[in-house]
Amino acid sequence: MTSPRHLLYFLCLGLFWGISPSLYRHWGVLGVPVSHVIFLTGIGVGGVLALICQLRGIDWIGGLRLQLFGLGCALLMNIPFGLGLVFARHVPATELALIISTAPIVNYLTALATRRENAAPRRLMAILLGFVSTAILVVTRQGMLSGEVSWWLIAAFSLPFLYSAYNWFAALWWPPRAHAMAAGVAESLWSGLVALPFLLFFAPPWSAEQLPLNTYGTVLLASGMWVIERIAFFTLIREKGAVFTVQAVYLSTPAAVVIALAFYGGADGWLFVSLAILMGALYLNNSGSAARQTSA
Repeated sequence: MTSPRHLLYFLCLGLFWGISPSLYRHWGVLGVPVSHVIFLTGIGVGGVLALICQLRGIDWIGGLRLQLFGLGCALLMNIPFGLGLVFARHVPATELALIISTAPIVNYLTALATRRENAAPRRLMAILLGFVSTAILVVTRQGMLSGEVSWWLIAAFSLPFLYSAYNWFAALWWPPRAHAMAAGVAESLWSGLVALPFLLFFAPPWSAEQLPLNTYGTVLLASGMWVIERIAFFTLIREKGAVFTVQAVYLSTPAAVVIALAFYGGADGWLFVSLAILMGALYLNNSGSAARQTSA
Protein backbone atom coordinates (compact mmCIF):
# COMPACT_ATOMS: atom_id res chain seq x y z
CA MET A 1 0.00 0.00 0.00
CA THR A 2 1.24 3.48 -0.91
CA SER A 3 1.45 5.75 2.12
CA PRO A 4 0.91 9.55 1.98
CA ARG A 5 4.67 9.96 2.49
CA HIS A 6 5.44 7.81 -0.55
CA LEU A 7 2.84 9.68 -2.60
CA LEU A 8 4.41 13.01 -1.61
CA TYR A 9 7.86 11.77 -2.61
CA PHE A 10 6.41 10.53 -5.90
CA LEU A 11 4.82 13.92 -6.64
CA CYS A 12 8.06 15.72 -5.79
CA LEU A 13 10.00 13.42 -8.08
CA GLY A 14 7.70 13.93 -11.06
CA LEU A 15 7.34 17.68 -10.62
CA PHE A 16 11.05 18.28 -10.01
CA TRP A 17 11.97 16.22 -13.07
CA GLY A 18 9.35 18.19 -14.99
CA ILE A 19 10.57 21.65 -14.07
CA SER A 20 14.21 21.02 -15.01
CA PRO A 21 13.97 21.88 -18.76
CA SER A 22 12.37 25.23 -17.91
CA LEU A 23 15.11 25.93 -15.38
CA TYR A 24 17.71 25.24 -18.06
CA ARG A 25 15.98 27.79 -20.30
CA HIS A 26 15.73 30.31 -17.46
CA TRP A 27 19.46 30.17 -16.78
CA GLY A 28 20.14 30.58 -20.48
CA VAL A 29 17.97 33.70 -20.63
CA LEU A 30 19.80 35.13 -17.62
CA GLY A 31 23.16 34.27 -19.17
CA VAL A 32 24.39 32.16 -16.24
CA PRO A 33 27.53 30.31 -17.42
CA VAL A 34 27.07 26.56 -17.80
CA SER A 35 30.14 25.82 -15.67
CA HIS A 36 28.72 27.91 -12.82
CA VAL A 37 25.45 25.96 -12.82
CA ILE A 38 27.20 22.58 -12.78
CA PHE A 39 29.71 23.59 -10.10
CA LEU A 40 27.24 25.24 -7.74
CA THR A 41 24.56 22.55 -8.00
CA GLY A 42 27.12 19.74 -7.72
CA ILE A 43 28.82 21.12 -4.62
CA GLY A 44 25.51 22.27 -3.13
CA VAL A 45 23.69 18.96 -3.57
CA GLY A 46 26.73 16.90 -2.60
CA GLY A 47 27.42 18.98 0.50
CA VAL A 48 23.87 18.72 1.83
CA LEU A 49 23.66 14.99 1.10
CA ALA A 50 27.02 14.48 2.86
CA LEU A 51 25.65 16.28 5.93
CA ILE A 52 22.54 14.09 5.91
CA CYS A 53 24.71 10.97 5.63
CA GLN A 54 26.86 12.18 8.52
CA LEU A 55 23.78 12.71 10.71
CA ARG A 56 22.44 9.26 9.81
CA GLY A 57 25.74 7.51 10.39
CA ILE A 58 26.21 6.58 6.72
CA ASP A 59 29.79 6.32 5.46
CA TRP A 60 29.71 8.80 2.56
CA ILE A 61 33.46 8.84 1.93
CA GLY A 62 33.84 5.11 1.24
CA GLY A 63 36.87 3.66 -0.44
CA LEU A 64 38.63 4.10 -3.76
CA ARG A 65 35.96 2.11 -5.63
CA LEU A 66 33.19 4.45 -4.50
CA GLN A 67 35.17 7.57 -5.41
CA LEU A 68 36.13 6.23 -8.84
CA PHE A 69 32.49 5.32 -9.40
CA GLY A 70 31.45 8.85 -8.38
CA LEU A 71 34.02 10.36 -10.73
CA GLY A 72 32.87 8.18 -13.63
CA CYS A 73 29.23 9.05 -13.00
CA ALA A 74 30.12 12.74 -12.72
CA LEU A 75 31.94 12.75 -16.05
CA LEU A 76 29.13 10.90 -17.82
CA MET A 77 26.45 13.07 -16.18
CA ASN A 78 28.16 16.42 -16.73
CA ILE A 79 28.30 15.93 -20.49
CA PRO A 80 24.52 15.67 -21.10
CA PHE A 81 23.81 18.10 -18.24
CA GLY A 82 26.13 20.72 -19.74
CA LEU A 83 24.88 20.13 -23.29
CA GLY A 84 21.29 20.35 -22.05
CA LEU A 85 22.05 23.76 -20.58
CA VAL A 86 23.53 24.83 -23.92
CA PHE A 87 20.69 23.42 -26.03
CA ALA A 88 18.13 25.14 -23.78
CA ARG A 89 19.45 28.46 -25.10
CA HIS A 90 18.59 27.48 -28.68
CA VAL A 91 15.71 24.97 -28.45
CA PRO A 92 12.24 25.87 -27.07
CA ALA A 93 11.73 24.51 -23.56
CA THR A 94 8.62 22.54 -24.59
CA GLU A 95 10.53 20.65 -27.28
CA LEU A 96 13.56 20.04 -25.05
CA ALA A 97 11.21 18.61 -22.41
CA LEU A 98 9.82 16.07 -24.87
CA ILE A 99 13.28 15.12 -26.10
CA ILE A 100 14.64 14.48 -22.59
CA SER A 101 11.51 12.47 -21.75
CA THR A 102 12.43 9.84 -24.37
CA ALA A 103 15.35 8.75 -22.14
CA PRO A 104 13.57 5.67 -20.63
CA ILE A 105 12.95 4.31 -24.14
CA VAL A 106 16.57 4.92 -25.17
CA ASN A 107 17.67 3.20 -21.94
CA TYR A 108 15.85 0.05 -23.03
CA LEU A 109 17.31 0.31 -26.53
CA THR A 110 20.80 0.50 -25.02
CA ALA A 111 20.09 -2.44 -22.70
CA LEU A 112 18.85 -4.40 -25.70
CA ALA A 113 21.98 -3.61 -27.71
CA THR A 114 24.27 -4.61 -24.81
CA ARG A 115 22.24 -7.80 -24.12
CA ARG A 116 21.25 -6.72 -20.62
CA GLU A 117 17.56 -7.03 -21.61
CA ASN A 118 15.66 -9.42 -23.84
CA ALA A 119 13.44 -8.25 -26.70
CA ALA A 120 9.82 -7.81 -25.56
CA PRO A 121 7.02 -6.97 -28.04
CA ARG A 122 5.55 -4.22 -25.86
CA ARG A 123 8.89 -2.47 -25.45
CA LEU A 124 9.78 -2.85 -29.12
CA MET A 125 6.47 -1.15 -29.89
CA ALA A 126 7.48 1.56 -27.41
CA ILE A 127 10.65 2.18 -29.42
CA LEU A 128 8.60 2.46 -32.60
CA LEU A 129 6.16 4.91 -31.00
CA GLY A 130 9.05 6.88 -29.55
CA PHE A 131 10.51 7.17 -33.04
CA VAL A 132 7.14 8.34 -34.42
CA SER A 133 6.83 10.93 -31.63
CA THR A 134 10.34 12.16 -32.38
CA ALA A 135 9.70 12.32 -36.13
CA ILE A 136 6.54 14.37 -35.60
CA LEU A 137 8.39 16.78 -33.33
CA VAL A 138 11.26 17.25 -35.79
CA VAL A 139 9.28 17.46 -39.04
CA THR A 140 6.60 19.84 -37.77
CA ARG A 141 8.87 22.45 -36.25
CA GLN A 142 8.76 25.94 -37.71
CA GLY A 143 10.53 26.05 -41.05
CA MET A 144 11.21 22.31 -41.22
CA LEU A 145 8.47 21.64 -43.78
CA SER A 146 9.97 24.27 -46.07
CA GLY A 147 13.38 22.61 -45.89
CA GLU A 148 15.05 24.67 -43.16
CA VAL A 149 16.67 22.25 -40.69
CA SER A 150 16.93 23.15 -36.99
CA TRP A 151 20.32 21.67 -36.25
CA TRP A 152 20.09 22.63 -32.58
CA LEU A 153 16.93 20.55 -32.32
CA ILE A 154 18.58 17.62 -34.10
CA ALA A 155 21.64 17.87 -31.84
CA ALA A 156 19.43 17.89 -28.73
CA PHE A 157 18.40 14.30 -29.51
CA SER A 158 21.89 13.26 -28.38
CA LEU A 159 20.81 13.92 -24.78
CA PRO A 160 18.74 10.76 -24.13
CA PHE A 161 21.56 8.64 -25.60
CA LEU A 162 24.16 10.35 -23.41
CA TYR A 163 21.98 9.90 -20.32
CA SER A 164 21.61 6.27 -21.32
CA ALA A 165 25.41 5.89 -21.29
CA TYR A 166 25.41 7.31 -17.77
CA ASN A 167 22.71 4.86 -16.65
CA TRP A 168 24.56 1.96 -18.27
CA PHE A 169 27.77 2.85 -16.42
CA ALA A 170 25.97 3.31 -13.09
CA ALA A 171 24.22 -0.06 -13.37
CA LEU A 172 27.36 -1.93 -14.47
CA TRP A 173 29.91 -0.43 -12.05
CA TRP A 174 27.84 0.18 -8.92
CA PRO A 175 30.18 -0.45 -5.95
CA PRO A 176 29.25 -3.52 -3.90
CA ARG A 177 27.50 -2.70 -0.62
CA ALA A 178 27.60 1.06 -1.33
CA HIS A 179 24.73 3.04 0.16
CA ALA A 180 22.71 4.90 -2.47
CA MET A 181 23.04 8.19 -0.57
CA ALA A 182 26.81 7.78 -0.41
CA ALA A 183 26.90 7.20 -4.16
CA GLY A 184 24.84 10.36 -4.59
CA VAL A 185 27.35 12.33 -2.52
CA ALA A 186 30.32 11.04 -4.53
CA GLU A 187 28.66 11.73 -7.87
CA SER A 188 27.50 15.23 -6.92
CA LEU A 189 30.77 16.40 -5.35
CA TRP A 190 32.83 15.07 -8.25
CA SER A 191 30.41 16.71 -10.67
CA GLY A 192 31.14 20.10 -9.12
CA LEU A 193 34.90 19.47 -8.90
CA VAL A 194 35.12 18.38 -12.55
CA ALA A 195 33.36 21.61 -13.58
CA LEU A 196 35.70 23.80 -11.52
CA PRO A 197 38.59 24.01 -14.06
CA PHE A 198 36.10 25.01 -16.78
CA LEU A 199 34.65 27.67 -14.47
CA LEU A 200 38.07 29.12 -13.67
CA PHE A 201 39.17 29.15 -17.32
CA PHE A 202 36.02 30.24 -19.16
CA ALA A 203 34.09 32.25 -16.55
CA PRO A 204 36.29 33.03 -13.51
CA PRO A 205 34.73 34.89 -10.57
CA TRP A 206 37.07 37.84 -11.14
CA SER A 207 35.87 38.31 -14.72
CA ALA A 208 34.46 41.76 -15.55
CA GLU A 209 31.47 40.05 -17.17
CA GLN A 210 30.30 38.39 -13.96
CA LEU A 211 26.59 38.57 -13.23
CA PRO A 212 25.22 40.07 -9.99
CA LEU A 213 24.88 37.59 -7.15
CA ASN A 214 21.06 37.78 -7.10
CA THR A 215 21.09 36.21 -10.57
CA TYR A 216 22.15 32.94 -8.93
CA GLY A 217 19.11 32.71 -6.67
CA THR A 218 17.35 30.11 -8.81
CA VAL A 219 20.57 28.06 -9.01
CA LEU A 220 20.61 27.83 -5.22
CA LEU A 221 16.90 27.04 -5.16
CA ALA A 222 17.47 24.31 -7.74
CA SER A 223 20.23 22.83 -5.56
CA GLY A 224 17.77 22.58 -2.68
CA MET A 225 15.14 21.12 -5.00
CA TRP A 226 17.53 18.48 -6.29
CA VAL A 227 18.50 17.50 -2.75
CA ILE A 228 14.82 16.74 -2.08
CA GLU A 229 14.64 14.95 -5.45
CA ARG A 230 17.62 12.74 -4.55
CA ILE A 231 16.15 11.89 -1.13
CA ALA A 232 12.76 11.11 -2.72
CA PHE A 233 14.40 8.98 -5.41
CA PHE A 234 16.57 6.95 -3.03
CA THR A 235 13.68 6.47 -0.57
CA LEU A 236 11.26 5.25 -3.24
CA ILE A 237 13.84 2.95 -4.83
CA ARG A 238 14.60 1.39 -1.44
CA GLU A 239 11.05 1.19 -0.04
CA LYS A 240 8.82 0.84 -3.12
CA GLY A 241 11.13 -0.51 -5.81
CA ALA A 242 12.22 0.60 -9.26
CA VAL A 243 8.90 -0.26 -10.95
CA PHE A 244 6.96 2.17 -8.76
CA THR A 245 9.61 4.89 -8.91
CA VAL A 246 9.96 4.94 -12.69
CA GLN A 247 6.23 5.68 -13.05
CA ALA A 248 7.04 9.27 -12.05
CA VAL A 249 7.85 9.80 -15.72
CA TYR A 250 4.07 9.80 -16.38
CA LEU A 251 3.87 12.91 -14.23
CA SER A 252 7.15 14.54 -15.25
CA THR A 253 6.59 14.37 -19.01
CA PRO A 254 3.29 16.30 -19.20
CA ALA A 255 4.44 18.49 -16.29
CA ALA A 256 7.58 19.45 -18.22
CA VAL A 257 5.53 20.50 -21.24
CA VAL A 258 2.87 22.36 -19.22
CA ILE A 259 5.47 24.22 -17.12
CA ALA A 260 7.44 25.18 -20.24
CA LEU A 261 4.24 26.39 -21.93
CA ALA A 262 3.29 28.44 -18.89
CA PHE A 263 6.59 30.30 -18.83
CA TYR A 264 7.69 30.35 -22.46
CA GLY A 265 4.72 29.46 -24.69
CA GLY A 266 5.36 27.80 -28.05
CA ALA A 267 2.42 25.39 -28.22
CA ASP A 268 0.87 23.97 -31.38
CA GLY A 269 -1.32 20.98 -32.16
CA TRP A 270 1.57 18.80 -33.32
CA LEU A 271 3.36 19.27 -30.01
CA PHE A 272 0.43 17.69 -28.17
CA VAL A 273 0.19 14.90 -30.75
CA SER A 274 3.89 14.16 -30.15
CA LEU A 275 3.30 14.26 -26.37
CA ALA A 276 0.32 11.87 -26.57
CA ILE A 277 2.27 9.34 -28.64
CA LEU A 278 5.27 9.62 -26.30
CA MET A 279 3.04 8.97 -23.27
CA GLY A 280 1.80 5.81 -25.00
CA ALA A 281 5.39 4.78 -25.70
CA LEU A 282 6.39 5.35 -22.06
CA TYR A 283 3.41 3.30 -20.90
CA LEU A 284 4.41 0.36 -23.08
CA ASN A 285 8.04 0.69 -22.02
CA ASN A 286 7.29 0.73 -18.29
CA SER A 287 4.37 -1.70 -17.97
CA GLY A 288 3.48 -5.34 -18.56
CA SER A 289 6.44 -7.64 -19.10
CA ALA A 290 8.79 -4.70 -18.77
CA ALA A 291 7.61 -4.01 -15.24
CA ARG A 292 7.86 -7.65 -14.25
CA GLN A 293 11.40 -7.90 -15.57
CA THR A 294 12.46 -4.80 -13.67
CA SER A 295 11.08 -6.03 -10.40
CA ALA A 296 12.58 -9.49 -10.71
